[in-house]
Formats: sequence, C-alpha cells, structure tokens
Amino acid sequence: MAIRPPQTLKGNYKKVPLTRFRSVKPTQTLTRFTVIWANNNGVPFNTTGFFAVLRRTNGTFVQAVNFDRFGTAVFFAVRTPTNRPFILRTFRNDGTLFRVRFVPAGVSSFVVIG
Repeated sequence: MAIRPPQTLKGNYKKVPLTRFRSVKPTQTLTRFTVIWANNNGVPFNTTGFFAVLRRTNGTFVQAVNFDRFGTAVFFAVRTPTNRPFILRTFRNDGTLFRVRFVPAGVSSFVVIG
C-alpha cells in the first residue's frame, strides 16, 4: 500500500512555478509496435501457433513475428508511434489466413478483435 502525503503541507516549503513544468510531455511506454489479438469481450486468445505479418500499404514486407500464448505479438523492427499506415495479416502455422486489418499511422499498439 502506498504512503500518501498529508492533505495540507505545514512548515516551510517553496512553491514551484507552473511554467517550469510546461515542457513536460507524457512518456511513451511502448517503444515497439505491439499487436494484441482478443475476443469480443476483450480477453486475449491463446495464440500459440499463430503468427502475424506486417506490410506497408504499398506491399513492402516489414516483419513477421510469432504470437505468444497470451495473444501478444511485438514487432521489434517498428518504432512507435508509427509514422505510416500498415497492413496486418494474422496466420496459423499451417499458413491459413485468419484476419487482415488496416493499421493507421501514429499508433503504438493495435488490437485485433475476433
């Protein structure tokens, strides 16, 4: 359990001007493009034996990665946020195509539903 500071500060303290923190931006937590494959309820599938192929919209191959058993595939060749759109295809190990999805530019993760 976290220890919280008291609601009112007593004693000598220095106020920090608001302008000092205006340049602070949110940090990016996912550094590589991540795909999660989930059902309609949001629960990830057991995707052992599945893989995903990422291509640019002009058809150029980017990378193919395996899903782990928790429904997650990480494309280490793609930094986030993405700067271009992609086409994502998911396959079973025998080559059966399951889903084709368009991934817009400017994202760090993508969820395939269904």
